[in-house]
Parts: sequence; C-alpha cells; structure tokens
Amino acid sequence: MDLRNRAEAGSDGRDESVLNPEMPNETDLTKKERRKIEREKIKGMGFRKKLQYIWMYYKPHMFGVVALIGLICLGVNLYHHAQMQTVLSIAVVDSGDFVADTVEKNILDILDIDNKFAEVSVAQNLTTDETGDLDYYARMAYVTEIQSATIDVVVMPKELYDIEKDKGMYADLKELFGDEVYESLGAADEYHLELDGGKVAEELALPYKTVCICIPVNVKNEENALKWIQSIL
Repeated sequence: MDLRNRAEAGSDGRDESVLNPEMPNETDLTKKERRKIEREKIKGMGFRKKLQYIWMYYKPHMFGVVALIGLICLGVNLYHHAQMQTVLSIAVVDSGDFVADTVEKNILDILDIDNKFAEVSVAQNLTTDETGDLDYYARMAYVTEIQSATIDVVVMPKELYDIEKDKGMYADLKELFGDEVYESLGAADEYHLELDGGKVAEELALPYKTVCICIPVNVKNEENALKWIQSIL
C-alpha cells in the first residue's frame, strides 16, 4: 500500500476515503445535520457499498438490538412459565409411543377449566425391569414425585401394583371421594381401579392388558383426577 492509500485508510483498516469521506468542520455540526449528511452519504452509494458501510459502522447497534430482543423474549417466556398452573399430573408406567402434547390437550379439554394458564402433565419417565418392579432410576424419581406431591394419578401394570399396594402410598378412594362415587367407579378395591385395556390403554399406547389406576395419598388435584378417571371408564 503506498503512502496515499495508507493515509486514506483508517487506523483499523477501514477504507475511510470510500465509506466515510472527510467533511469540513464535521465536529461542529448538530445531530440533525449529521443525520442528514449520513442519509445523503448512504443514498449516493451502490447497494454493495451500502451493505459494507452499514455493517462496518452499525454492527454494534445491530448486535445490541438483537440482544435486547433476545432478553425481551426470554423475559416473556419466563413470565409465561411462572404463570402456568398444573391442574392434573399423570404418571404413566411403561408408556407406549404417544404424543404427550396431544394427550395433554385432550385431557385439558375434558377438564374444561376456564384458565388460560392451566396445563396438564403426562409423564413418561417411569419404567419397570424384568422383575416387574420399577428400575433403579424410575424408583428414585417415583418416590421423589410422590413425596413432593407432584403426581395426581398413577397408571401402571397389574404386576407393579401388586408390588406397591402394601406400601401405603395410595389414597383410599372411598375416603377420598365418598361411598357413592366410590361405588360408581367400580374399583377393584379401596386403592385402585382395574381396566381391561379400553380408551386409556389406546390413548397412552400401553403394552399391558390390565391397567391399574391409583391416586397418591397426598394428591393435590383430586377433583380433576376424578373427572379424568370418570371420562375413561
């Protein structure tokens, strides 16, 4: 680069002679005059030069705008999630291949709750081992969820219910709902219902024939749990 080209180039290598021609007494101009000069300067450039100029001089502003938009979106998302209220949580043991979002929406429609922040959760993280009992990680998750009262209904195979039934983890349905409702449910005993396949097995793609349904002893949303159970009987 010769001396003339070096003089025309800025200290950071930008071609000031092309993109930012020297203006006499530019430091004395008002903001309005500066903006007018900028507009005229950009207007006189070709398309490629415009892009080069805008990218060279305004990319910090662009990054700032993008960052601001990202922060706004994050804030809205966090606020939205903070407002959400789980009105029914169902844990499905050995669930099949089904679309949770679709099932959750269908259940929410059944509950007919007039609250735009209401949501239903259908968990598919519980699996059994070859003995019919919950595997190690599923057992830890299951006990934690039961103790923290984050499950309202448990759907499981008969083999697992036979292992769990005497551990005192399930509510007495007769005490929970009263004699009349209990009788209408046709429960197998005070602590669980048994369904031979049917709607729930199809909707959750369950691989087992006898479907047992229990309600944890510290259930939070027992009314919604009952409404869902009645819809599948």
